[in-house]
Amino acid sequence: MNPYQVMGIIACCTIIFAGVVTLLTMQGVHILYAFLGVYFLAVWCMLGMQRRARESFEVREDLRLRRYERESLTHRGRARDFQVVGQSHSSNTEQLRV
Repeated sequence: MNPYQVMGIIACCTIIFAGVVTLLTMQGVHILYAFLGVYFLAVWCMLGMQRRARESFEVREDLRLRRYERESLTHRGRARDFQVVGQSHSSNTEQLRV
């Protein structure tokens, strides 16, 4: 983001915060209670958004790992497959020698 955009967002949030605190004090709420109430409400909302983002990221990572494991299993050769191929070639060569 552009530094001016960041400063604009910070200024807008500060103005909204001050407006809500002012509105609450005009309604008769003590200024300290209004300030702390709005502050803790904002912190609670931010923590909730972080938790949701973390859960969303974990789900995406889990799906990505499952897809990686599924794709790698389809292209992976097993030792048993090589033994079966080796046995079929050895039986063909024995038949040719006889």
